[in-house]
Amino acid sequence: MKTPISVIHLTVQGEDNPTFRSIQDELDRLRKGLEMVLYASRLNRFEQDFLVEPIELVQLVKQAVSENRRLLIGNRLYPELQVPKNLFIYSDEKWLLFVLNQLITNAVRYSSGKGNKIAFYADRQGEKAFLEIRDEGIGIPKQDLHRVFDPYFTGQRGREFQESTGMGLYLVRRICDQLGHRVELESEEGIGTTVRIFFANPRRISPKSGG
Repeated sequence: MKTPISVIHLTVQGEDNPTFRSIQDELDRLRKGLEMVLYASRLNRFEQDFLVEPIELVQLVKQAVSENRRLLIGNRLYPELQVPKNLFIYSDEKWLLFVLNQLITNAVRYSSGKGNKIAFYADRQGEKAFLEIRDEGIGIPKQDLHRVFDPYFTGQRGREFQESTGMGLYLVRRICDQLGHRVELESEEGIGTTVRIFFANPRRISPKSGG
């Protein structure tokens, strides 16, 4: 499936026409859906496909924002970065980038037409570092908060937004668990949602078996 997606992308790339832009938007959605399926299938063999190394957090956040540039522009959302330089965390770049892409996609989906920015904030907390992704979207109902990381759970918001699969946050939690990161979520209806990832001391990171 990756080959035809790449061919279509090359065909429409650079075409400044509403029809081609629409095709590119749908292509981006297809690519994200395929990535979700592939990463979900790899989780059961996680220990065979990960590499923990030092990563400058601001560069990874910039890469995630760049990969979602069309999505952000199309929904008129402005990324606000407050991530200090030279803040290094220990993680797997490929897996963590997938996590950030999922969180950005969620933030855009539930902010479109309401909020006007998505904020990325990072800092140190003792021996750990953390990254927050904050949106100004519609928020999550209080009764759904305890289930947002459950597989296939879409909740009230998922019924309002038909594209929700209920798998995005589940994969975020599973991947962070495998990498030794802790993920938290807080949300208030009408105010927005904040997802916070804590990065542990690298000496404490150890892969967990999938399943």
